[in-house]
Parts: sequence; C-alpha cells; structure tokens
Amino acid sequence: MSNSTNMAEEIKKAQFLVVSSSPYMRGILKFVLETLLQIEVTELESEEKALSFLKNIDNKPSIIVYDYTPNAYLLEDFVGFLKENSKFVRIVVLVDEVRAEGKEILKDIQQVKLMQESDLPGELVKEAQNLFVDTPFINEDPYSRIDIDFLSKLDGINKNLYIRIGKDKFVKIFNEDDNTNLLDIKKYKEKGINYLYVNRETAMWVIGQIQKQINIFLKANNFRFILRGASDTPEKRYEQKILRIDDEVHVDAEFKETIEKAIENIRANVEKEQKIEQVLANLKNNSTDYAFFTQKMNLTSIVSCVLAKQLDWISKTTMDKLVYASVLCDITLAVRPELLKIQTMQEFEKIKSTLSDEDQKIFLSHPKDAANLIKRYFSAAPPDTDSLAYQHHEQPDGHGFPLRLKAERISPLSALFIVANDFSYYFLLDDEPTMDDFLLKCQSRYDFVNFRKVLKALERLKK
Repeated sequence: MSNSTNMAEEIKKAQFLVVSSSPYMRGILKFVLETLLQIEVTELESEEKALSFLKNIDNKPSIIVYDYTPNAYLLEDFVGFLKENSKFVRIVVLVDEVRAEGKEILKDIQQVKLMQESDLPGELVKEAQNLFVDTPFINEDPYSRIDIDFLSKLDGINKNLYIRIGKDKFVKIFNEDDNTNLLDIKKYKEKGINYLYVNRETAMWVIGQIQKQINIFLKANNFRFILRGASDTPEKRYEQKILRIDDEVHVDAEFKETIEKAIENIRANVEKEQKIEQVLANLKNNSTDYAFFTQKMNLTSIVSCVLAKQLDWISKTTMDKLVYASVLCDITLAVRPELLKIQTMQEFEKIKSTLSDEDQKIFLSHPKDAANLIKRYFSAAPPDTDSLAYQHHEQPDGHGFPLRLKAERISPLSALFIVANDFSYYFLLDDEPTMDDFLLKCQSRYDFVNFRKVLKALERLKK
C-alpha cells in the first residue's frame, strides 16, 4: 500500500469529539477545528453521550474538546474513563474554571490541557497548530466548510459563500453584498446539504470575529455573532460594537477602549475651561447628521461641568460623573440621527407612526440601556453615574421618560444634567439659537425645586 493511500486512510479515520451543552459553543469549536484540520468532528451535548460514544470500540477520537462546567457531576466518570481506556487521545481541553475536586482528578493525567473559555478560539487555534504541525491533518485547502446550523447563528456573514458540486469544484451562491438570512440558508438544508463553503481568508476572518466577541457570547444566551464587512453602512458596522442580546445591551472590548479614550480626551478639554461661546461657534461650523452625536456628547460634557463649577460642585467625582454620563447616555443611538434628535415624548409621539417597532423600542429603552452599560462595563465611572444616564430625558413636570419622574424625585445633579442636555439640543438644532431665548424657554420649563439653582448658574454664564 502506498504512502499516499495510508495518509488518506489516516485522515479519513481521524475523529475529533466536541462535548458541550451549548449548541453555540459546539458550533464554534467544530468550525474552528474543521477550518484548521482535515478531520471529522462529532458534536455531543453531554458527558453521558460522550461516555456512550467512547465505549464504542470503533470510536477513537484523536482529540477531545470538553466544555466543562463547574457543576458537571460526571467529570470523574468521564475523565476517569479517558485515563484508563483512551490513552490514544492526544489532548483533552477543559474550558472554564475547574473546581478543587476536578483539579485533583486531573493533576496526574498528562494528556489534559486546561484552557479558559474566554481564550477561545485563539488558544485552540494555537493548540491545534502546535499539536499537528507537519502532519497530514493540517488543512490548507483554499475553501473551508461551514456547517449550515452554525452559519444560521451568524447574523449576516456578508462574505462570498459557495456550494461544493465536485471534488474541487465550488460554485458561488451568495455574493458578499447579498443578505444571507436564515431562510436563504434553510432551503439548502431542506435539500440535504449540511455544509456550505467559504474561502480560507474568510474562514480565518470569521474566527477572528468570534475571538473579538467571545466574552459577550459567554455572558448571554441565544447570542448571534454579528459579522460585518468593511463595505457596510455605519449602522451595520456599529451593530458589531453594540449588541442587543436578550433585551440587554453589550459592548465589545475594542469599542469599550475607544469610549474610554474619548472620555479621557473630553475630561482633558473640560479641564481647560473653554469659553462656551467658542465651543458653540466651532460646533455650528461642523454640523452633519453623523457628527451630531459627537457634538452633543462634547457640548453636554462642557456645559454640565461649567454649570457644576458655577455651583461649586467641583470635586473630581462630580466632573467624572458628568463626563461619563455625557458620553454614554445616548451611545446606543450614536449612528441613528433620526432617533438621537428626538428630545421629548411629545416629539416621539408625533413621529412614532413613521418608525419601525424596533426603532421605537431602541429609542424608548436607550436611557436604561446606557445605565446598564455604565454599570456593567465602565467600572471607573463613579457610583450613581448610571442614574444620570437613566434620567437624562426626565422632565420636572413628570412628562419625561422612561420613569416619568417629577421634580422632587430628581436629584440636584440629575437636574443639572437634564438642563445641560436641553442646552445641547437647543444650540445644535435651533436655526438661530441665543442664550436669551434659551433662558426664556427655561423659566417656565424648569421653575421647580432642584432646577432653580441650575437656572441661576446658567444665567451667570451669560454675563
């Protein structure tokens, strides 16, 4: 028998086993392994099924990737069986934290490699490349297969997709500009086709995108990976940074870093004590739809901090609260100028019929979303910063949202932040804004407890 025949049989027999209760995790691990290696991956959802599979003498996996959870009651049986009967298994990768009893069981098993879930898939890529270097298992084919079930969990891959019609023949069925939604893909599944194909460059790009979003994936159920191309609109690219999962909003690590840098820059500008008049002139000269978010963020930061100084609320904590809240209170609307420019419930009701159900929900929930983002991701923000974001659309007469608070239930600092937001809307959206006109509007709008001091501070800015 020739060497090439032996190699072909070895590749054909190579089996990898992925054990995880999460279909999402199984999809990730299967795709990564099949992209890197010429192998067949078996997916199983429990230790019980894995044990049954391994006890079949015909099943001899070369590697097992086991998504262990701390309360996995069959760890001892599962790993114990491997130790006694599966010395041929090259490596067992346990992901997540291992409890003390588990560590005791694992300590003498040389074939075990511990790996954190949050390091996936990057560390698994390295492990597979190191373990199988210079072997026939290394996959260098120009096309990588992608399971249709896993593909349905990718929200708009926006890359070329192919179907295989021969050993080396692939036909493009989706262009990168097409919308590859679930229904498009399901029709192939109904025809008995379980795999589509992407080119190798796209496959590695998908793995990189998964790596960027893995921490968000681990925090949420029913997560769909948002995969977008460079040619997409700002809205679509932004969706990759801010993700709505199970009615909660998450941000990826890269975007969080971008926001924190913006906060640092704005804090530095606030400390320069710029003249309000000069700031307003600069903003008006650079007005575009997509600049509105940045302009409002900067102006609200500066105005709120200047007002705080007028009231002798000059602690670093207070300034940091105002800057963080200014940057983050509208973050989920950043590339939705038609929503961002709605200031009041009265304005919302006027255009509600022109908005989709999704846009209505996003607008009405954005104060709560911003507050949750601050609490979950921005630990450097002082305590109660989330309250400023949550209340920035409240009104002292009780006609604001989302809580319809009246003046006596709005804190003094929230009152200041509400007025600063109002100031920003007015000066950025009015055709001929003046301080006199704004103060006139404020006299009836904010003649309430906690707001009167802020108006006096605003009047002093005019002088």
